[in-house]
Amino acid sequence: MSDQIPTHARRARSGGLWALVLIAGVGAALPARAQVAPTASGGNEAQVDIPIPPSIALDPALTLDPSAPQTGALPGGVTPAFGQKSLSEDEWRFDFHGFLTAPLNAGIGSRVNPMPGQSHTTLHSPPVVPDDLETFSHTGIVPTTYAQINFSEGNSVVTGLVSIVAKQANASTSFLEPASQLGVTDVFVSITPPIDSRLHLQALVGAFTSRFGATGEFDEGRYGTPLIARISGVGEQATAKIGFGDLTLILVEGIHGQSNKASQSITVDAWNNFADPGAGSSFVAHGHVGVGWRKRATLGAHFLRAFSMDDRAGTSAPDGRINIFAADARVNAGRFGHLYLAYSYTDALQARAVSRIISVLNAPGGLGLMQNYFGLNSGGTGTLGTLGFQYDLSIGKLVSYPIPFSGDGPDLFVSVFGMFTHVTSADPGVDPATANVSAGVTGHPWSGADKRKVGLEATYSVLPWLATSLRYDRVDPLTDDAHYSFAVVSPRVILRTDWQATDQIVIQYSHWFNGSNTLVRTGDPPMVDPAQVPDGDMLSISASMWW
Repeated sequence: MSDQIPTHARRARSGGLWALVLIAGVGAALPARAQVAPTASGGNEAQVDIPIPPSIALDPALTLDPSAPQTGALPGGVTPAFGQKSLSEDEWRFDFHGFLTAPLNAGIGSRVNPMPGQSHTTLHSPPVVPDDLETFSHTGIVPTTYAQINFSEGNSVVTGLVSIVAKQANASTSFLEPASQLGVTDVFVSITPPIDSRLHLQALVGAFTSRFGATGEFDEGRYGTPLIARISGVGEQATAKIGFGDLTLILVEGIHGQSNKASQSITVDAWNNFADPGAGSSFVAHGHVGVGWRKRATLGAHFLRAFSMDDRAGTSAPDGRINIFAADARVNAGRFGHLYLAYSYTDALQARAVSRIISVLNAPGGLGLMQNYFGLNSGGTGTLGTLGFQYDLSIGKLVSYPIPFSGDGPDLFVSVFGMFTHVTSADPGVDPATANVSAGVTGHPWSGADKRKVGLEATYSVLPWLATSLRYDRVDPLTDDAHYSFAVVSPRVILRTDWQATDQIVIQYSHWFNGSNTLVRTGDPPMVDPAQVPDGDMLSISASMWW
């Protein structure tokens, strides 16, 4: 774009045909073919002999257009012509995509000792069930409000993208939750230079989220939990794919940081999502290498290091770090389904100061690992060894072979998934054998704890507008103590407008088979409350659409 070229470059291109123009009394007489542009030195020069469409000719003005970005000059003396079309407009494209889901959930429980005028049955929205996103007990059974809108503009080489995300709809809330209205979430530029058919390069620069260990073929899987890590920061990530016949070598590297830090004087509250003054400025450096075969199978090895070296995290707070070593395999077996398998080893050392820039099993930063896996007395020192898998199979695609099947008819779709995690920690926790259950203190050993969950989901598409689904989950937060375990069965009816519609309405009933010590998190911020009796049932209706 010509308006993004420094003024000294414009001068060379026009062959030196420039004249100094005084603003007073002359600006109004400039023809539509001339353009006034600020120079790097702050003066004004008139460029002639370059036709300018009347729609972008600048009229005399005493102020900037209100729609112009409220920012200073870009490096190099470049002044963006905001709102002007690209000179190569034929290749440029604007895209608008989105996803939304809006549920009503009602948890059904019971009062232990109802008083006069109180019903024995209770209704909770959201349901009081063991399904908190940050904990190992999360299954994703309870649908949650989510809306995302993506805007992008670009061509085959460079694209800018902005996403807007919300996790609550104000029309449905009883009080305003600013932290759930995420607003502008991703802001980045993607560059894919054309080099060679056997070499594909991509660079992402800006603020964005990277997820490693997604179990689904095109999403985060049935648990909505990346098995390796989620990185949310600003920085860069570069990918190179090099073809060697049927094999493809994949190389990825990146470094991320954050654009703010909670000060020691901040008021920790719900409106700022319980900002953590004890977390320092944190960074993540990561590298990955993989080999793909015929777009059928991919093997990957991953290393991520999150660290903090910020003296503002506390005068006595040690520098913390989280190292992650992982390997995964993905197999797309055509009519025989899709399989993902991963093992991840997380080694944290004094990670209390590491911020939410990284999430491991949805636990944000070092404090999240302490609250959910290592214990608050661990200082953020401990390890996680996690093995997980997901297998998806379309029976319709399997039995219709060799005739292609794209979901435009009756089908039975089956998913099997699971996860196992072993924990070691500097905090041994409470021995269940000595816990005083009558006083509300339940045993919870941190170090040496084994956690396991498995699930099965089957969906039968009966008619173009109707499908039925059944899901079963079993969760053992402590495999050695079944009192903490629970299972949940969820039948569903799915209504849609066609076989391959991008919309659906889901009516769901779920029943929990809770153990005597099944724990739930309640309050702000959410904390485990042993005295809280979890709901046993839930009714839900949700609408979803994507485009």
